[in-house]
Formats: sequence, structure tokens, C-alpha cells
Amino acid sequence: MTDRIYNILLLEDLRAVAKRLSGILERWPGGRLLPVCTTVAEALAAIESQPVDILIADLQLPDGLGIEAIRALKAKRPEAHAIVMSVLNGGPVVLDAIRAGATGYVVKDDESIGVLSAVEMVLEGKSPMSATIARLIVESMQGAANDQAAQDPEEAEISLTPRERDVLTMISRGFSYREVAEMLGISAQTVPVHARNIYRKLETTSKTEAVFVAHSRGLIDL
Repeated sequence: MTDRIYNILLLEDLRAVAKRLSGILERWPGGRLLPVCTTVAEALAAIESQPVDILIADLQLPDGLGIEAIRALKAKRPEAHAIVMSVLNGGPVVLDAIRAGATGYVVKDDESIGVLSAVEMVLEGKSPMSATIARLIVESMQGAANDQAAQDPEEAEISLTPRERDVLTMISRGFSYREVAEMLGISAQTVPVHARNIYRKLETTSKTEAVFVAHSRGLIDL
């Protein structure tokens, strides 16, 4: 961890949950908790008016889905992180959140990953993910890859450079960008460049999605 202070935006409409999460986040010395938002509209305004480094978002809000806030944050600050904390653990909405740019997805009743653990994991270059969500993503990506290959085998052929494969393999094993740079003997600034190139080639928007797409297409081994 660095001495940097991260601006954290919490999007949660349930008062009891917001109070509990706020209390935890306010005690974390690495972050500054911005005013809690209870609607998508409030979150969009906050993202537009001030720098947000980390968004922790519920998905079911009174005026829409938290996915809108995730998408807005990634459009304004691509380097920012978004973590979903929701009771939703199935269906298209989960995959839509990942595609929108969510770095992690924690089901609210999952006691194995706390909010601070999730925050610290994304800052280390990892993707906190409840087991049910990870399984859903794997199954979805594998099914999509198989369907695409059946329709047009040539479209499934994607070329990653040896260096890109190395970077993605290490990311898939939980290493942070800094650790990847040290092990490969490259600068810390080069790893995000490789990551962006990988996302573009795989047509993905997050590390989590890129890992699963690459694995399902046989580009890397997990």
C-alpha cells in the first residue's frame, strides 16, 4: 500500500447497510469517504463534480441500476475502480456490471470478503469476487466462446504477443501490476499499457473479463 489517500464513493440506498459500510470505510486510513449516495442520480452528479478513485455500488437503486454509475465512472476516470456489493448473484445484470467495468463483485451475504478486503484487493491489482459470481462468469464466457467458434471459427482467433500472454497469465494468478513488472523486469508504467492492449484485442473492459475470455479461448492457462 502507498501513502496516497483514495476518494471513495459509496452508492447504497439501504440506511442500515450504508451506515455499517460507512463506519468501516471511515476508519480506514487509506481512504476519504465522500458523501454517501442513495440514488443513481446522486452518484452520477458526484462522479461528475469530484474525483472518485473507488466506487462501491449496490445495483438495485430507487431510480435505476448502479451499473449506470459504474459506466459513468469508467468513462470519466478509466483508472478508477468499481466494486459491486449487491444481493444480486445471477442473471444478465451481473455480467453487465462486469462489462461496464466493475473490478470486483461481492455478494452481500458473502462473509469471506469484507468491504476493506475488497478495496485493498483492487488496489493490489486483484479482483475480489464471490465464488458464485466467478462461477457464473466462467460459465457465461465459456458458452459465449463456444457459440462464437461454432458460428465462425476465424472470429475466435485472437493473437496476443508473448509478453501480453505473460502479463495476463500473471494477472490471472492474482499478482498486482507492480509485482508483474518486477517479475518480468519491465517498468511499472508498461504493465497497464499491455493490459489496455489486451482488453482491446479481447474486446473486454476489465481484468476479470479479460482473464475469463482468454482462458476460454485457450490463450492462457489458469
